[in-house]
Amino acid sequence: MTDIQKNIRENQDSKKEREKNSRIVEIKAMCIGAALILAGGAAGGYALNEVKAEREKAQAEAREQAEREKAADEQRKAMEEEEAAKTPEQKKAEQIAAAKEEAKEEGCPDEIISLVDKNDELIDFVKDYAQNKDKEAPSTVEGPEVEGQIPHYLQWDERWGYASYGTSIIASSGCGPTCMSMVIVGLTGDVTATPYRMAKYSEERGYIDESNNTYWAMLESAASDWGLRCQETMLDESSLAAELQAGHPVVCSMLPGDFTDVGHFLVLTGYKDGKVTLNDPFSKANSEKEWVFADIQDQIRQMWVFSLPS
Repeated sequence: MTDIQKNIRENQDSKKEREKNSRIVEIKAMCIGAALILAGGAAGGYALNEVKAEREKAQAEAREQAEREKAADEQRKAMEEEEAAKTPEQKKAEQIAAAKEEAKEEGCPDEIISLVDKNDELIDFVKDYAQNKDKEAPSTVEGPEVEGQIPHYLQWDERWGYASYGTSIIASSGCGPTCMSMVIVGLTGDVTATPYRMAKYSEERGYIDESNNTYWAMLESAASDWGLRCQETMLDESSLAAELQAGHPVVCSMLPGDFTDVGHFLVLTGYKDGKVTLNDPFSKANSEKEWVFADIQDQIRQMWVFSLPS
């Protein structure tokens, strides 16, 4: 039940209670009046006038209350009509603004609050900062449902997204480690290679620069340490199709375009009829649709093909 529906229900119940009480007052007044008439005399007539005045006062108050309720109902109706007239974009904007304000009041850092402006999928991540920021990251992650399938992990998953990465956090800057987590878990089945563990691996070996960007060398190093083959290359469409159809995921460093304004890593996972499927560590929506490879090819800065040793 919405707040508006709740208010309407409460007002209706309150109105019924007042009407009931008003009827009780009138009945009592009639009874008293009848008793006074029987009692007779000047005192009885005076008392009867007092009862009449009290009844008229109660009736006036009831009318005023009814007018106030009518005005309130009209106001609620106008508000409901205004809400119904809003576009989905307006409603989403209001939802985002409310989430940001709530997070700010709870002490959420500006870096985290600003993430929702890049992707509104992070509304809950921003709102849940206070209750989840100090939770320990899990030591394992769920593996793929099918052997060899590349699982999709999000860098802003609340299980590890608030954790530090360089001077930033995984949710904001951990796309590289998250991609390597997907590749390693998908190919080897090692569910301890979580995004959090890969972020710490990158930090410990110095694979993150002063701007919290992940060096490309981290990809080859992690592949070697987890027993994978890694080939840095640029593939044309036919070669890419062959690799993906052979079950070899391809990590891409992306230029500004459909996926980023500055730079980003993502994993290509499949190819069919000129379209690719991909795991974007920053976006569910991007990962749930197919992309025409020719449309995004020019946005790829570099590729790395991963596979198990023959």
